[in-house]
Amino acid sequence: MDSKLKALPNPGQQQPIDELQLIRQVGTWADKNFREKRRAEWGIIEEIGEAAHCVLKRFQGIRGFDKEDFFLEKFTDALADTIIYLADWCFLHQAFFKLGRNQMEHEFNATQERRVVQHLLQAASGLIGLEEVLLGDKTETGMVGVYNLFAQRICNGVEYWAQIYEIDLRWAITTTWAKVGQRNWVANPAAPLPGL
Repeated sequence: MDSKLKALPNPGQQQPIDELQLIRQVGTWADKNFREKRRAEWGIIEEIGEAAHCVLKRFQGIRGFDKEDFFLEKFTDALADTIIYLADWCFLHQAFFKLGRNQMEHEFNATQERRVVQHLLQAASGLIGLEEVLLGDKTETGMVGVYNLFAQRICNGVEYWAQIYEIDLRWAITTTWAKVGQRNWVANPAAPLPGL
């Protein structure tokens, strides 16, 4: 990247959430807010698109994304939301992912970022209709293994993308979930709670 962007430091007010806790909390929250009207796989794809929107507008230097703080705020939020949707998808499919499995220690360039996004989009789009593909293997072990594989690939892709911009993804997820988890879409379907 032309310039390294740093995420805002963790103010130390919150402890990072672990993956299993996140999956349970998000799934329980989504059950209450959306019941059967949820398509977590579509939410994952939507948020990847929002992150790509941030990168594109930054590259174009428009809509305020040329300002590093604004770009980082919106981009970090989109990555964290991607993992939150992934947690709901995992809750629905009894799957799991683990953050921090693949830390990268080299400089990134635009070509590598494109490869990370290609990987991420391929894995995310594979979630659409995955149940139909797995009809041949109806064993719980076979299905959960494939679900875990897809979930981990998406997690890895989001982590790589966050690392390009030196974002502390675990902290971003924790702080974003603290806001999102307070929303009550049943009581207020038109908009999130004021100030969130």
